Amino acid sequence: MRQNPEPTIMIDDQSNEDEHQLNNRAIKRYFEKTNKGSASSVSMMTHEYNFPTSAATYRLRKEQRTLRKWLDGIDSSGSVLDVGCGSGSWMEIFAKRYNRVIGIDQSNMMVRAANEKLGHLSNVKIIEGDVRHDLPKGPFDMIFLGGLCMYLNDADVVELLGALKTRLSENGAIILRESTTSQGKRYAQGQYQAVYRSVDVYNDLFNGSGAFHVDVQRNYGYTNLVTAEELVNLRRRWLPVLPKDSITFDSLTWWGLRVIEPISFWALPRILTQFNIHWPILQNHFFRLRFVK
Repeated sequence: MRQNPEPTIMIDDQSNEDEHQLNNRAIKRYFEKTNKGSASSVSMMTHEYNFPTSAATYRLRKEQRTLRKWLDGIDSSGSVLDVGCGSGSWMEIFAKRYNRVIGIDQSNMMVRAANEKLGHLSNVKIIEGDVRHDLPKGPFDMIFLGGLCMYLNDADVVELLGALKTRLSENGAIILRESTTSQGKRYAQGQYQAVYRSVDVYNDLFNGSGAFHVDVQRNYGYTNLVTAEELVNLRRRWLPVLPKDSITFDSLTWWGLRVIEPISFWALPRILTQFNIHWPILQNHFFRLRFVK
């Protein structure tokens, strides 16, 4: 039986920004020393749940479909930078599509996993470093941030995007995939630290980073996975007689939702959106930033 992790405390930001500054050392320590799951499952944030590995694959496949037009807009001869590349899942996708791919991550565990997965590819390079200081030189035709800004304070996001802008080719794009909340900000505190911003808050940060044209798409692949996670959390909370950390029950939750996928993963989130019901609490959006012409 695996031990349950230290609980994550979610709080709304209703006070001074300085009271909720993220600790980069604590974030790095979490991704270096987590004792549950593989680097890949930690990178996809499924390691606290006992879902089959196909759940992360399902999410990634859905996300690729959402981004297809944006990715098709980048020429196959282009160069791509994956900032906060994790275990290399997106780098593997980019390596099949583009001429040159560079990834950077501050977690040694993630860099090792990415090298094990992609080290044999001649068009891939992986760097261990802090994205706030160790960015490689450009230009790049696409710069991808797959859930990085949620681990950065506002000032660091603005500074990073400004630095990335100088490394972007004239017709290039910065694409972000970020977990979001309906309004304002929510903070995860404790062993796991993160900040979840609304789409409006992200747009304000983008405006502070320079003149960008911004496109936004909802990431339903993320919503589907988090729906399953929320149901697992509800079972753990309201059915204490059942094992809290159960491969059997957690897997049944995932596969049960897959069986009724047209309802659970397609109709339900869209119906809730129509009625302005924000569940799951966390959503996810893709943002594409391009130079204003």
